[in-house]
Amino acid sequence: MQVDGRNYLVPVDVQLQPGAKMTDAMMDMDTIMAGLDDSVRTNILILDACRNNPMAPPIASAGTNRGIESGSGLAAPTTLGTGATLGAGTLIAFATAPGQVALDGEGANSPFSAALSRHIGTPGLEVQQMLTRVRAEVVAATKAKQVPWSNSSLLGEVYLAVK
Repeated sequence: MQVDGRNYLVPVDVQLQPGAKMTDAMMDMDTIMAGLDDSVRTNILILDACRNNPMAPPIASAGTNRGIESGSGLAAPTTLGTGATLGAGTLIAFATAPGQVALDGEGANSPFSAALSRHIGTPGLEVQQMLTRVRAEVVAATKAKQVPWSNSSLLGEVYLAVK
């Protein structure tokens, strides 16, 4: 979820306590990105978590939302760490554009996850080409209501399935 313009991963079993800082129980994506920034290597993060704030009712009932702005979807990454490599070799893919809300779909998977599952194992398909196919499929399936988004500083071609 997005809080004050930053992205957080929320544990599925999170329990907010009255008076506690809401983000204390969450993992800040900037912290994760900083941990990936220690050397040049390939890092791929795929996030299908761009929904309306699932914590709104618990936050309100716990009284932990004072001064916190919780946005829709996820925010665009503001930093890729502070190390010398500055995110080199990193690709982040989101189910939809920053600040937008991804659709859940009608089946067992969201439109993004369904398209991703159809293309991720395609032999010989470079990862950015794969994400382009996923994006096109999601746009078609959602009648342009959802456009997957990615941010890349990859330094070469990356294949997830053997050529």
